[in-house]
Amino acid sequence: MPLPRNLRLNNDVRSRLGGQLLRLAHRYDRALSERLARWHLAPTHYELLKLLYAAPDYSLTHSQVAQAMGITLPSVTLAARKLGALRLVGAQRGSDRRCRVLTLTVKGAEMLGQLYDAHEYFSEALFSSIPDPGTAQLDRAIQRLLARLTELEELKVSAAA
Repeated sequence: MPLPRNLRLNNDVRSRLGGQLLRLAHRYDRALSERLARWHLAPTHYELLKLLYAAPDYSLTHSQVAQAMGITLPSVTLAARKLGALRLVGAQRGSDRRCRVLTLTVKGAEMLGQLYDAHEYFSEALFSSIPDPGTAQLDRAIQRLLARLTELEELKVSAAA
């Protein structure tokens, strides 16, 4: 089907920015995946291990993990199964039977120590190209973009209802 003749392509900076951010995210994710592949882990698994390590008692509920990482509960469940099979996290039911709690194991903490050096060195080397005053500004811009994306998604859901 040919393109309509009245289609106007917008070449301004803001419309190209989305494509550039997407390419950056894909390349960064691919680079992280390659670095974590020898441990049979994905970037999500690494982030989950870091979250559990930072938790006061090395434990978080599935809901807390989902909220902190900005992912869905089924994604947390899949990641927890993978990490559980590798004996990096333990899972148990909370006091409320519907609540599931993930706990970092000793093996998980040891693995995180190995991963942390390699992963954080890579991230530091990449993001060191952003000057210190620019990091706060970039962080605020990313937070605004995420909030706006949430608004647009909620508008779509409410329009469909």
